[in-house]
Amino acid sequence: MIGLGAIRPGEWDVPLFLHVFGAFALIGTLALTSTFLFAAARDGSTASLRLALRSLTLGAIPAYLVLRIGAEWIADKEGFADLDEPPTWIGIGYGVADLGFLLIVISGLLGWFALRRARADGEDAARPSKAVRVASILIALLLVANLVAVWAMATKPS
Repeated sequence: MIGLGAIRPGEWDVPLFLHVFGAFALIGTLALTSTFLFAAARDGSTASLRLALRSLTLGAIPAYLVLRIGAEWIADKEGFADLDEPPTWIGIGYGVADLGFLLIVISGLLGWFALRRARADGEDAARPSKAVRVASILIALLLVANLVAVWAMATKPS
């Protein structure tokens, strides 16, 4: 199997690198965001919530864009964009990416509303917000879904 990577055309290197780099950057920022959100949900800290929102907006969204641009670029180079029925592993990747962006936006909005409400109430370390709990669960589920997509891309089950 290692020999197969050596016969790949050289013009595929940059888009494939961008796709893989974006995928692992996204997984890393989702893990970081999940950690901060669970900390904010546990103790109601607005500092943890602010860090979660920053990692989501400054890390996860740009990583998602790099992942998605690289995916479209490499799919075009390999000819998968022209297929009527792409392989299952590509469908898994597209499904997780499309749903993932929606979950990132929803989690960001829930966190932002919770932070805004905490600031309006003047509470720094008050009771944890239900919105933060929901956002932390959504990001954790997205992290698991992205790990499944990485497995599908690496093993190509069909």
